Amino acid sequence: MTTSLIRTVRSSKANRLLREQALGGKPRKRAWWRRFNWFDVLVLLLTVTFALICFYPMWYVFVASITPYDDFIRDKIMFLPPADPDFQYYKAIFSTPVFAQSLFISVIKTVLGTVLSLLITSMMAYAVSKVHVKGMKVINALVVFNLFFTGGLIPEYMLYNDIGMLRTFWVMVIPGALNIVYYIIMRNYFSYASSKELEEAARIDGANEVRLFFMIVMPLARPMLAAVGLFIAVIHWNDYYSYMMFVSNQPDLQPFAWILRRTLVDPSMMNQVRNEAMAVGMPAIPPIGLRMATIIVALLPILMVYPFLQKHFAKGILIGAVKE
Repeated sequence: MTTSLIRTVRSSKANRLLREQALGGKPRKRAWWRRFNWFDVLVLLLTVTFALICFYPMWYVFVASITPYDDFIRDKIMFLPPADPDFQYYKAIFSTPVFAQSLFISVIKTVLGTVLSLLITSMMAYAVSKVHVKGMKVINALVVFNLFFTGGLIPEYMLYNDIGMLRTFWVMVIPGALNIVYYIIMRNYFSYASSKELEEAARIDGANEVRLFFMIVMPLARPMLAAVGLFIAVIHWNDYYSYMMFVSNQPDLQPFAWILRRTLVDPSMMNQVRNEAMAVGMPAIPPIGLRMATIIVALLPILMVYPFLQKHFAKGILIGAVKE
């Protein structure tokens, strides 16, 4: 009985294929109401709802930053930008010395920190991925050990003080040169996803390890470097902890993230900004609008960089995550 049922199914499939070939070899499309799936509708609704929940706070902050203060007080819930936008808050930010200086410090800190971290972390990961070299497994274990256990804040402070790095610009850059989390991702990439055949071919042609790394391995790892570089750049751009702990009394070295924090929670900072804006001929600025504009300025650099790295992002974040 089972054999006859299988033969019946096979014959029905064969007849259907013959009918499709008779119609020109193209399978007939099912009607749209037969393809309709309530599960797809539910997934779409949940996805759109979640996207709106994530997007609206940022949109609200942007609209509030260009809305005149009287309109903002009258309309607490805003969906559309005002017909007559007001950019006085942004003018105050870019014309105030404390904001301009902090933006410069954050840009330099982010660029130098990201490049240095990518260079040091990738070289470390590439070296440790060569497990046939004696001692690499021990070095890998020591590096990963520091991911779970550290010396603590006080020994770190004393170390920076002893080597003369305390209260300098470099204390916000050099300590993050080796990022252990992204070291693990890079090590997995160089161990399992990097082309061993190309490396062997380069060695046969006479390339040493340094030339092999910079001319063969690094160009092939661009998707992974783009994804990791974006994450590291976000870490450096949002970092104010290093300034707060190890610099604090140097106003010329304040990063923009620290200015943003003070603008949100410190009334004295708000008064300083308003006084500096009035000194250059601007009217008294409402605090709430200035806070909104500061948040948008803090978001803009990463939002501007992301589209250039997006094509590498999805591929790069998965590279090295799975063994082959």
